[in-house]
Amino acid sequence: MNIRRKLLVVLASSAALLASVPGAANADSAAADALGIDVSNHNGEVDFAKVGADGRDFAFVLATDGESFTSDLFDSQYSGAGEAGLYRAGYHFARPDGSATKQADRFLKTVGSTNDGRTMPPVLDMEANPNGATCYGLDDAQMEEWIKSFVGRVKEKTGREAVIYTSPSFWKECTGNSEAFTTNPLWTAEWDVDKPSKVGGWPAHTFWQYSNSGKVDGVDGAVDVNRFNGGTAELEKFVKG
Repeated sequence: MNIRRKLLVVLASSAALLASVPGAANADSAAADALGIDVSNHNGEVDFAKVGADGRDFAFVLATDGESFTSDLFDSQYSGAGEAGLYRAGYHFARPDGSATKQADRFLKTVGSTNDGRTMPPVLDMEANPNGATCYGLDDAQMEEWIKSFVGRVKEKTGREAVIYTSPSFWKECTGNSEAFTTNPLWTAEWDVDKPSKVGGWPAHTFWQYSNSGKVDGVDGAVDVNRFNGGTAELEKFVKG
């Protein structure tokens, strides 16, 4: 057996061994995922040209919160992401103790058109109440109905299925791990794990917020960092619907 043949055998054996290691294929797949960030008024002004140069392909930007708050940095962050060539989407921080329809209408008025081929579907941010009872005093059925009202309004106004951002813990505690939203892309938040947990009836996540302490050029301090479940070609297809 010559040296070249020995090398080929070693490489083939190594590849077979790697394929047998749990999680190895997942790691390779994740390495090819399109990457992004999500920001709010708490992140201050963002230099999205630097964000893009640092290998980020998309950005989620806080637009509205509840029935009355609008981020004073939404316009600059949202336009900045678009001008830098990133795919972008606005997101709404839900307050389910208020009207779903009113919140959806105000959110959609703030973000404007999302059907330009560069903008991802609008996002509904469902997470624990930062100021009181985790589930806003709603039971599982009431929470599910609130979410249905919001995403239904988004579909009615835009023709698009809203992305739902949530965590496995919130979804279990506040919706009973509802399986009613599988047509809505899932953006799951789960940090410091090799891969995200299964949530509700979704067969897989579309986006994964894998850390809240990322370091990305163009953003001062720590920033939430995300992966799309696919490469840039798949992301483009997702955006264009």
